[in-house]
Amino acid sequence: MERRFLNRERELAALDRLFHTAGAQLLVVYGRRRVGKTALLREFLKEIPHMYHLCARLPEPEQLVRLGEVVGRFAGDPLLEENGFREWRQVFDYLGRLKERFALVVDEYPYLVEANPAMGSLWQKGWDERLQASGIFLVLMGSSVAMMEQETLAARAPLYGRRTGQLRLEPLPFRQARGFFPSYDFPDQLRAYAMLGGIPYYLERFEDGLPLRENLRRHILDISAVLREEAEILLREELQQPRIYFSILNAVAQGKRKLGEIANATSLPHGTLTKYLSILQQLHLVQREIPALESAPDKSKRGLYRIEDPYVHFWFRFVFRHRDRLEQGEEDWVADRIMESLDHHAAGYYETVCTQAVREGLLDGRFPERYRTGGRWWHRNEEIDLVALDEDGGAVLFGECKWSVRPVGRNVLEELTAKSGLVQVPGPRQRERRYVLFSRSGFTDGLRRIVAGRRDVALVAGLDPAAT
Repeated sequence: MERRFLNRERELAALDRLFHTAGAQLLVVYGRRRVGKTALLREFLKEIPHMYHLCARLPEPEQLVRLGEVVGRFAGDPLLEENGFREWRQVFDYLGRLKERFALVVDEYPYLVEANPAMGSLWQKGWDERLQASGIFLVLMGSSVAMMEQETLAARAPLYGRRTGQLRLEPLPFRQARGFFPSYDFPDQLRAYAMLGGIPYYLERFEDGLPLRENLRRHILDISAVLREEAEILLREELQQPRIYFSILNAVAQGKRKLGEIANATSLPHGTLTKYLSILQQLHLVQREIPALESAPDKSKRGLYRIEDPYVHFWFRFVFRHRDRLEQGEEDWVADRIMESLDHHAAGYYETVCTQAVREGLLDGRFPERYRTGGRWWHRNEEIDLVALDEDGGAVLFGECKWSVRPVGRNVLEELTAKSGLVQVPGPRQRERRYVLFSRSGFTDGLRRIVAGRRDVALVAGLDPAAT
C-alpha cells in the first residue's frame, strides 16, 4: 500500500524554524501511537544532515551499540559503526565534537528510560556539559504520552528547563482527514472519519477505491486486519490496569455518560472511578464535556463523559461489543449491523466536525467575527449543538447540525432562535446574535426565502457555506 504524507504544514514549518534557529536545540515531540510522528520527522529530515535512531526494548548495552552504529555511519567512522558506544559519556563527547548543524532524532525515547530509569539525568548531564555547545538539533520522541510528559516536560523531570521547544502531535481534523478519501462523497467521508478519526495510520488502511462497507469488512473486522485489535494494543501499552479501563470505556461507548451511570455500569466507587477517568482524560482518550459558556467549568456538576478518540469510540461501540460473533467468523453479520447503525453513530461526529469548521474560520466570509471557543450547550431537556463566542466578545453564535436525509426547513431555525433565549451569555453588554444551520442534505426553498437578505443567519450544506 502506497504511503501518503498529507497536511502537517504548520508542524513542518515549526520544525524548520527551530532547525534554522541559532544554537543547539532540544525538541520534545510526542503524541499517541500511530498519530504520524515518525512520518512527520522523516518528511522534515529529507533535506538536512541527520541521524535517526529508533530505540527498542533492549538492555542498555545493546542500546549503546545500536546508537553507535547510527552515529558512526553518519560521521564516516567505521570503527564506531562496528563497535558502538560503551557508555553514555562517550555518546555525548562524540556528538559534542560535531560542530556543523545536524539533527539527531531519538525515536521511542521511553524505551531508553525503561532500560535505565536514570536516563533523564544522564541526558541532562550530557546536554549541560557537552551538547548545548554543539550544533545539534536533538529531537526526543515518544508514543507513551504519560511517560514523555513525566520524563521530559514535568517540573520534576531532569530535562525540565533544557528543552527549547515541544510539539504534541494531534490527530488530523476532518478537513484534512477527508483528503484520504477523495472519491468518497461527503457523507461517506464523514462516516469514515466516525470510524477512524484523524490518525493517519488508520486512515491509510482504508482504500479509497473500495466501498465503505468493504473497507470496514476488510480492514477492521477481518481476522487478520490491523484495526481489529489496535485499540486493545493501544490501551495495553499506555495503561497498567487495562481491564478496569476497558470496563469504563465500554460503559461510555454504550451511552453511559454521567458519573453515576458509569459507576453503576462498572461497579466502581465514585472516588476510584474519578481517578481512572482523570488518567483517561490526560491521555486524550476521554473528555469531560461541560455545557458551553459555563462560568466555572471545573466546578460544574453537569459534566458528561465522552470518548474523545473516534476510532476507540467506534471500536468499543461495535467491535468489542460483537467480539463473540467475530471470533465465530461472522464478520459479514457484524458489518451489516454496523452499517445499519452507522448514520446514528456518525451524527454525533457531524456536530464535532461542524464545530471544528467554525473554529477554523469557515464562516469568515459570512460573519465578520472569528469564533475560537465553544461547544455543545444543554440544560434540562433543551440542547443546542453549538454555542460560541467571538474572539472580541461582541457576538455569540448559535448553531444546529442536522445529519438528516431530508432538507432542513424553517422550523429548525425557529426552534434554534427560541432555545438561544435560554442561554445565559456572559458579558457586560448585549451581544449580537448569529445563527448557523449545518445540513447534510441542504435546505428547503421556504427556509432559503426566509433568510434571504438576513445578515445574522448562515446556511451551510455539508461543510461548504457557498452550497446552500
